[in-house]
Amino acid sequence: MFKSMRVTALAAALMAATSLTAVAEVVYHRGNTADPETLDQHKTSTTYEAHILRDLYEGLVAYSAAGKVIPGVAEEWSVSDDGTVYTFKLRDNAKWSNGDPVVAGDFVYSIRRIMTPETGAKYANILYPIKNAEKVNKGDLAPEEVGVQAIDDQTLEITLESPTPYFIEQLTHQTGLPVHPASVEAHGSDFVKPENMVTNGAYTLAEFIPNAHVKATKNPNFHDADNVKIDTVFFYPTEDRGAALRRFQAGELHTNNDAPTEQVAFMQENLGDQFRVAPYLGTYYYALNHEDETLKNPDVRQALSMAIDREFLADEIWGSTMVAAYSFVPPGIGNYGDPAFADYKDMSQIDREEKAIELLKNAGFGPDNPV
Repeated sequence: MFKSMRVTALAAALMAATSLTAVAEVVYHRGNTADPETLDQHKTSTTYEAHILRDLYEGLVAYSAAGKVIPGVAEEWSVSDDGTVYTFKLRDNAKWSNGDPVVAGDFVYSIRRIMTPETGAKYANILYPIKNAEKVNKGDLAPEEVGVQAIDDQTLEITLESPTPYFIEQLTHQTGLPVHPASVEAHGSDFVKPENMVTNGAYTLAEFIPNAHVKATKNPNFHDADNVKIDTVFFYPTEDRGAALRRFQAGELHTNNDAPTEQVAFMQENLGDQFRVAPYLGTYYYALNHEDETLKNPDVRQALSMAIDREFLADEIWGSTMVAAYSFVPPGIGNYGDPAFADYKDMSQIDREEKAIELLKNAGFGPDNPV
């Protein structure tokens, strides 16, 4: 099934907070699924960590509110004619929260760090298009061999293994966020603690209290600080979706990024446009062991796939917050053509099941010899 992101928003309460007085602190109480496992952008692997990290740090590029790639630390960039060399011009007013300038060398350090095997980056492969990145990450080359260099403090050059049209968009991922080299060198893995963390984004880390909240406060050294209207953001772990809904209704949460599936009908009926279902580019699927004596037969795998009633799961089990998936790539991927749909996409579920039974029978399975 294709996943949808369920968002409940109490925009009115947040807007009211901004209009009290010119000097009133604007606070955003944000439900965020779970506590982060880490706030080290090179070790992170979840979206709820990414939500926090994108508030704390700014990469070379970022996303606009409309989901478009816009300049971040890099004001502009150019690509060589063969599509393999990207040259980024960094803005001269980018600063770290301690006042240090953000320079090209910071990104060189960061890319080398995420590719160093000892870092243990779970998502290092996101940046494998960079020349030698995979070899460095697998320990075959030294970190200095990765294809990134600082031409000067304001000019960063990244060389790719081959043309990668989606490379700029990949840099919006949390793996593209820089670390502050001096802080990492001074504190090691403890650079993520509030008292040690130096950030370059719109916010700085004020508190991280496990099972309670992450508190981020406005960074006055951020280059666009004048346009940051929210002073403080609290991120709350909201693994209990039902409890999060109650907190939302009580005004304790302004938004939550998920909702209890069993209460979808209630929310649609009672929350109006405060409950929103928006596209999320993800796919739920079963990965089967092809070495298994039974499952190595492609007809058996085909039969199992055809027998899954995706529409029932999407509509009845998930309350229409999921979309039935008949391709591995979800709809909405930028610059991607028509997905390769399963050839049984337009068959009725009854016809699929009959075909699945036939495939299993031909493979030697049935009531007397079940899979």
